[in-house]
Amino acid sequence: MSPAVKPDHHETSLTDAHRFARVDEEGHVFALTENAAEGEPAETYVGQFSGASADEALLYFTRKFDELFNRALLLRARIAAGADSAKALQESAQHIAKELQDGVWVGDTAALAALLGQLTVEIQARNALEQQETEAVLAEHLATRERIVAEAEVLAGADPSTQHWKSAQARMNELFEAWKGEQKKPPRLTKAQEDPYWKRFRSARNLFEKNRRAFFATRDKEHGDIKAAKEALIAEAEALQDSEDFGSTTKAYHRLMDDWKALGRGARKTDDSQWTRFRAAQDVFFGARDKVNAETDAEYAENLVVKLEILEKLEALMPFENPEASREQYQSLLARWDAAGRVPRQDMKSTEGRLKQVQDAFRDAEAAHWRKTDPETIARQNSMLSQLDETIAGLERELESAQASGDTRSIEQAQEALDARRSWRDMLK
Repeated sequence: MSPAVKPDHHETSLTDAHRFARVDEEGHVFALTENAAEGEPAETYVGQFSGASADEALLYFTRKFDELFNRALLLRARIAAGADSAKALQESAQHIAKELQDGVWVGDTAALAALLGQLTVEIQARNALEQQETEAVLAEHLATRERIVAEAEVLAGADPSTQHWKSAQARMNELFEAWKGEQKKPPRLTKAQEDPYWKRFRSARNLFEKNRRAFFATRDKEHGDIKAAKEALIAEAEALQDSEDFGSTTKAYHRLMDDWKALGRGARKTDDSQWTRFRAAQDVFFGARDKVNAETDAEYAENLVVKLEILEKLEALMPFENPEASREQYQSLLARWDAAGRVPRQDMKSTEGRLKQVQDAFRDAEAAHWRKTDPETIARQNSMLSQLDETIAGLERELESAQASGDTRSIEQAQEALDARRSWRDMLK
């Protein structure tokens, strides 16, 4: 067998057995001590296998040693496979070493002791590696605890008035489940390691629950107040639903609707049913009003035809270049307009708008005509024209004098002044 290959099975040969022990005539087996020091026994009694040959007696006792040796080889295989923890491997090695030390064996005990020493070194290296891995896992466990606690503290510290409590409660429950899951993961944290995080987490959960209860208590009171206020609005709406005073009652319902909106939403289980009752009262009133308005609009349809014809005749008079000449016809058409009566509500705005344009145009034409024919205005205009004519005559003489003198500067000034006065006169005329 090549020295590089480690055997996975040990069996002491008969030749080696004779090297490690002797058998007397009565079948007593003695283990030989190699290199025994002075004063130490050279052999140790192992046991007796009577009724058998010396070889059979030796092989009987070597089989027990081989079993112990093979347990050590199996331990080496377990170490190589990495199937067990360093602690379990160390316990196995210690058991084999104790058996080897406490017992008397027929076999190569020195080789087995050397193998156990080598395995102990490997187990110690494995233990050091596991310690590093354990510390890394513990650090991750602590980091996970910190993340759970930090998020719980954020939830607990949120403004209760803006907190989305349903999702926040679900998330807090998830964090608690995550905490319990972390507690089950190996390696376990010590009480000293876990307590600071648990105290923070418990405090955050308690604050969160306190804020949640306070919020819902306040909200329940607000919902109760809203419910009572809306009941009062419903009672008022139901009292008005049969009113035939459509104008003032319509305004009253608009006010009730504004008050309803200002109250905001109440509890979902009652708010929807209250709205249905409130809306039903309005529907009764507005249904009756719309029915009456429809009947009225049908009666006013003929009036609309008449007024549209009058509008066309009024608009044909525009523009009012001579309002005095068209005044009589204009006034007559307006009198017919008033006598025609009301039109359907949906046509009131458009017809009144067209009439207003005609009336505004007539008033503007009257004002312009008055400005042109007012005696006082004409007198003031003539007086100003006379003054301008005198001024212009004087400026013309100054211009002639300047031209005669040949003074360029004087000519320019006289010409500018004369042009300005002539422009004023043209504008005034």
